[in-house]
Amino acid sequence: MPKQKKPAVVSTGIVGLDEILRGGLPASNLYMLQGAPGSGKTTAALQFLRAGVEAGENCIYVTLSQTAAELKAIALSHGWTLDGIRVEELSTSGTVSEADDQSIFLTADLRLDQTRKAIEAAIEEHKPRRLVYDSLLEIRLITGDSPRFRRELIGFKSFLAERNVVALLLDTQTAGSDRSGEEVEGLAHGVIRFDKSLEEYGGVRRRIEVSKMRGVPIADGYHDMAIREGEGVVVFPRIMPSTAAESAKPQLIKSGVAELDEMFGGGQESG
Repeated sequence: MPKQKKPAVVSTGIVGLDEILRGGLPASNLYMLQGAPGSGKTTAALQFLRAGVEAGENCIYVTLSQTAAELKAIALSHGWTLDGIRVEELSTSGTVSEADDQSIFLTADLRLDQTRKAIEAAIEEHKPRRLVYDSLLEIRLITGDSPRFRRELIGFKSFLAERNVVALLLDTQTAGSDRSGEEVEGLAHGVIRFDKSLEEYGGVRRRIEVSKMRGVPIADGYHDMAIREGEGVVVFPRIMPSTAAESAKPQLIKSGVAELDEMFGGGQESG
């Protein structure tokens, strides 16, 4: 039987995360980055797009929750620029202004339609290979219910797949938020969670978990991470039990007497 070809992957641009993913993200799929505000999602998303720019790919950052100025400030805090990254700053506002300064209030369906058309137009114009969508929270607030939110994502996923786009969808979650995103996670090819907690002693602890990745033998569990100035998100893959067991295998010392060594299973353990 011919050897099956390994699927193409794209680098996340994040030190340590590609190692956990065994090379990177499987190409041409949709992924979710989940986490509380300040957990590192935006920084990780910028690293993903910067890796695309370095690879000569067209990249778009669609933002509904942050301004272009805020994104630029985050990049500058690491000594980066947004050169090569197209920032599409959109609004999900429920009003539009007319020439006579009167405002028309839009229904949820019209607001969704308006936002969707603007995003699709930007994608058709710039033909990106990589895209970041920030964030799903705004679309959740417009739709108001899970079925409609799910339908919206299904349509967006199909649109991206037809155009061979690798997309990261940022999903902001808080301790008091519901978990309506759980049923939507099934639509994503992979889900990466960013965790930030305040330790009882010491500072903030940051961790990352690849909770789902189709077709990839990922390193399960939480992995420590840090956000470093000039580097961005850095992940420290944890040692897997099988790897630890192999590295801890005792060294055998031979006595020089074959019969004696055989009695001890090949020799005596050092130490």
